[in-house]
Amino acid sequence: MATLENIRKRGPLVAAVIGFALLAFILGDVVNSGSSLFSGDRFTIAEVDGEKVDYRDYEQKVQTTIENYKNNYGMASLSESQRMRIRDMVWDNMIQTMLLEKEYEELGINVSSDELFDLMQGQNVDPMVARDRAFANPQTGKFDPSRVVYFYKNRKEDPSGQTEAYLLNLEDQVTKNRKVRKLLSLTEKSLYVPKLIAELDHKDRNYLVDFNYIGKTYNEVSDSSVSVSSSDLQKYYDKHKKDYEQKASRDVVYVTFDVLPSAKDSLNTLNWIRKSKNDFKIAADNKQFVNFNSDESFNDKHFKKGELSNADVDSFMFAAEKNAIYGPYYEAGAYKLAKLIDRKEIPDSIKAKGILIAINGKSIPDFKRAKQVADSLTTAIENGVSFANVAKEYSADKQSIDNGGELGWLTEGQNVNGIPISPYNELVNKPLNKIIKVEKNFGVYLLEKTGEGAKVNKVQCAILERKVKPSTETYKKMYAQASKFAGENRNLKKFNKSISEQALVKKSAPGLSKNANFIPGLESPRQLVRWAYDSKVGNVSQVFDMGDKYVIGALTAINKEGIAPLKQVENIVKTAVLKEKKAEVLLKEFNAKKADNLANWGQKLNTGVKEAKNISFSSFQVSGLGYAPYVISNAVTIDKNTLSAPIKDENGVYAIDVTVITPALGTENLDLSADRKRLTQMLRQRIYPNPQFGGTGELIGSLVKMADIQDERAKFF
Repeated sequence: MATLENIRKRGPLVAAVIGFALLAFILGDVVNSGSSLFSGDRFTIAEVDGEKVDYRDYEQKVQTTIENYKNNYGMASLSESQRMRIRDMVWDNMIQTMLLEKEYEELGINVSSDELFDLMQGQNVDPMVARDRAFANPQTGKFDPSRVVYFYKNRKEDPSGQTEAYLLNLEDQVTKNRKVRKLLSLTEKSLYVPKLIAELDHKDRNYLVDFNYIGKTYNEVSDSSVSVSSSDLQKYYDKHKKDYEQKASRDVVYVTFDVLPSAKDSLNTLNWIRKSKNDFKIAADNKQFVNFNSDESFNDKHFKKGELSNADVDSFMFAAEKNAIYGPYYEAGAYKLAKLIDRKEIPDSIKAKGILIAINGKSIPDFKRAKQVADSLTTAIENGVSFANVAKEYSADKQSIDNGGELGWLTEGQNVNGIPISPYNELVNKPLNKIIKVEKNFGVYLLEKTGEGAKVNKVQCAILERKVKPSTETYKKMYAQASKFAGENRNLKKFNKSISEQALVKKSAPGLSKNANFIPGLESPRQLVRWAYDSKVGNVSQVFDMGDKYVIGALTAINKEGIAPLKQVENIVKTAVLKEKKAEVLLKEFNAKKADNLANWGQKLNTGVKEAKNISFSSFQVSGLGYAPYVISNAVTIDKNTLSAPIKDENGVYAIDVTVITPALGTENLDLSADRKRLTQMLRQRIYPNPQFGGTGELIGSLVKMADIQDERAKFF
């Protein structure tokens, strides 16, 4: 039952599950009774191909995921940005699961009970289970299959039901993962690259050309030398409308009033440190005093000369008497006092070996048995049995058993092989070649010091610090300034004018989707986004409290879904038209000064001839030109020693002359199996998700793209 206590710590998760279940029950009665309070689609957060998603189901999954995340990463709480990322992740998973379940049903994909058993506690454990901290060995931090078995065997003994709920949720996730892998694997098996495709690819990669070229870039033509009329813009826009498709968004500008500590705040902090100096000096328990009063907890490490972060403190400590205090001094945004509490000569490092007797739920089921085994092994070693042989047979530290338990040279505070014990700290004051027993909740660690490094003079300091933070008074003053600004500037024109007059910095957040939850530099910007979607262009917001700053925004544009109007994309269109106009100028110049060879042509254009080597159709760019798809396609298709016509490309206009052609080998007698395998692998990479880059893969991505998804999260968050 001691082990189950770890699961019981997951109380918030189960509380969330039960809470939402009760909420659903109560609200269900209200809805079923016909109350107008919850009529209609009040709790519909989305529709996926006509199937509604209930907000309460979504929120329950979010809370469950948050609690699992906290437990798996050992975190007491999450930041707002972390919570928003989890919300997005749960949303994506819900939508994808709904779409994928239809595919599973049509294809007959499922996970049997025997298969699930194997994935949870058999020979082929799912990576999700293996990564779960609940099943990690406490001393090594690594996955221990016996702990999964133990949890399953004892889940009914947990009266709270938390263990059962946790395992069921994990089984659900493992089942979903397995189904996805089956679908992806089935799709992968259907991939096929015909021989003809491999032959064409072989030619594209191995037909090589060298060529000389001349060129002029668009930057060589000044903007002022070409004219762009409104009809030019309209004509280009009409021809390229599809390039300007957009999703609904809002453009916002905003100003921040940052809350920074005032001079008074700094002085108050300094005075607090000064008043605390005498109490700190006479404190008998320095660790307790620091932990109770300081913004940073006590650090019990001993430091060599030069290791303390502040050079003045470092010099003081190695010359002062015990209990002497340096400061107050200012460092890293805080006022500090440093007290010398110990100075002694101790080894800079020690050499040690160890044997870990770990509780494993099997041969060593509890601490009592671990202590008995440790006592027996200690006696055996003291009576002449080889430490190395005992370590190889009994130690749970798999990384040291091949060396007979040797841990090597260790410094103060250093852990070994993931075991949360510092052998140096345990052994530094112990005699050589004497076994000591370190008892922890995960078992007993037998340690022996076998060597010492040179002794050096070290000091131990207690640091009392108080960070300089804005006071409540400072927050009130800054809020008053922000409120005054917001109250006096209720439209965009006044907003912009006041920013200029007061020398404030106007920042922009264009293209905000209705579910946007990130604006660089702002903490929890959802309130600003929600306001933008409930406002009209030109409106100025109220004051938003965002952590260490107050924010006032103004709505500058409402961008509707579909083709962006010309006015909205006018600057983008103008840049494209300028490029077209400059291309016309250069093409005209190239044609007017054309010569019978590249050198003469370049001379007339006042540009030199350059060379490109080993270019194939598969080449992405040309050295000296950058991205040049039109030059490349011309180079691999024209004949040798043939002067090309002027080529309009992405960065300029060019002319080329192919000097060397290296044909690809014929494929009649060529083994293309490696080529086909490589092309198949490329297709495979497109199918599979790439979590590193946040991708879903084209298979799942295409299902999402084709689905009719009505996203209403913005109504709730």
